[in-house]
Amino acid sequence: MQQQIVLGDFVFSVSNKTAYERLMRKSTGGWVAVDIVGTKPRSHNTGQGLETITLSGKLFGVQGMGALNRLRELQSSRQPQTVVDGHGRNLGRWKIMDITETQQRVIDNGTAMIVGFDVALEEFADENR
Repeated sequence: MQQQIVLGDFVFSVSNKTAYERLMRKSTGGWVAVDIVGTKPRSHNTGQGLETITLSGKLFGVQGMGALNRLRELQSSRQPQTVVDGHGRNLGRWKIMDITETQQRVIDNGTAMIVGFDVALEEFADENR
């Protein structure tokens, strides 16, 4: 089975009908400006910050709603999850910071035909790093 990304035991993939449409990965260089009276601020490096990844997409129907419930179960474990990309590279452990769900075209039994989502992850750093 082809996979886009694996988060813990949750697989984002086209074949599972749990594909994401957009991945945004952000890393910072650790630079801050230190204000100095009477002159320009000085640049100072405090160390690289934690990386973030945001996955965004649309899922469909009952299956899509169930997929987001499985992601929320992972989030409620309050444990960092291993992330592996589609090329098999282990990206380390990440915390599930936010899950945003937008239900559209909801039918009379409460099922959303379109479920938009954003899953925000933050790199997990422990004392061994």
